[in-house]
Parts: sequence; structure tokens; C-alpha cells
Amino acid sequence: MQELADFLGLDLDYFPAVSKFDRKLLNKYNLGLSNAQKACYLSHYFVLEEIIKNDYRTALIIEDDVDFELEISKIMSDFGHVLPHDWELLYVGNSNRDNEGEVVAENGKFKLHISTWPTTAHSYAVSANGARKLIKDLSANQTRESIDNELTYRASNGFVKSYTIDPPLMIQWKSIDNPSDISSGRSAHLELLNSTKSFLGYKQT
Repeated sequence: MQELADFLGLDLDYFPAVSKFDRKLLNKYNLGLSNAQKACYLSHYFVLEEIIKNDYRTALIIEDDVDFELEISKIMSDFGHVLPHDWELLYVGNSNRDNEGEVVAENGKFKLHISTWPTTAHSYAVSANGARKLIKDLSANQTRESIDNELTYRASNGFVKSYTIDPPLMIQWKSIDNPSDISSGRSAHLELLNSTKSFLGYKQT
């Protein structure tokens, strides 16, 4: 991850994810999920809490197995100028084509849509207001849904003002011998137009 960040000129803060093997911590929360799903849910929940605690105006949350579009910095900067001021959630990555919503802006082959049914949590941005609304509505104890689904429901029903960039600027980089903790095998349904990892010589099998 750091190699990609250095190559792209990205300044990242790292947050320790909750391990699916940390039974002592996981057992404190009454989530109706597998240990892997529970660890992922809590990791995102705790990051949202940190965003609020540290008074971040905006934050981009990415998991450590993502690949980046080569021109991500420029594209994000361009869309940042046209993103509605009251946005609360922005799907930078997706595992399905969420491109049926109204088009707000275009940048070459990339379009900014109003979210309809985004399906992932590996790369998304939140505003301060979005983080506060999500933390207030999400529960660290009372859910039987993965964090992906919890975010999808709130984005699609308008609870948060959500937008999606399509095609995605990030995808999960998966291979048969390095599957997701949440779903086995190669999980990315989409490919980047210009993969940074492919450019740097990484191979997916």
C-alpha cells in the first residue's frame, strides 16, 4: 500500500484494523455476523468515530487491498470542485456498476452519479456531517448486516446524500491465493481503466 501511495504522491494515515482473531474484543459486541464480517464492521465503525473525534472535514476511507486508478489524484481533484457542497458520502470504488443515477458531472470517461445502489466499503469518502449521521444511526451491537450492506441501505434510501464515481477509481486487488476475508476467491467484478498495480508490474492470477 505504501509503495502505491508514494508512487501516486498520496499522504495516508494508517488505522489498525480489528483482527478477526481478536476474540476478546469481538466478543464484547453482540453483532450477528461472522468474525471476519464483525472485524470489518467494527474497523469501519471505529474509523468513523476517529473522524468525528479529530474534527476532520472530510476523509477518504480505504482498505489495504485496493488498487488505484493511475490518474486518481487529478480526477478526485476535478470532481471535488463540482461535488455538491452538502454531499455526505462518496463512493470512489464500487464492486458493481452504480451508474443509473442522475449524472452530476463528467470528467472524460468518468462520471459522478447520484448513488442508487452502491455495493462496497473498500473505498469511500465521508464528510464530517456524513460521519456524524452514520455513527448516530449505525450500531456497534445491533446489526446482522455487513458494513457494506449497512452503507448501501443508507446511501440508496437517501439517509445520507451519496454520490458514486463510475467507472470506479479504486477496486479490490484480489487473487486466488490472496482472497478477501469476507468473500472467497477473486471478488472484484470491475477493472480499472488504468491500474496502478498493473503499471508497476503486479500480477493478478
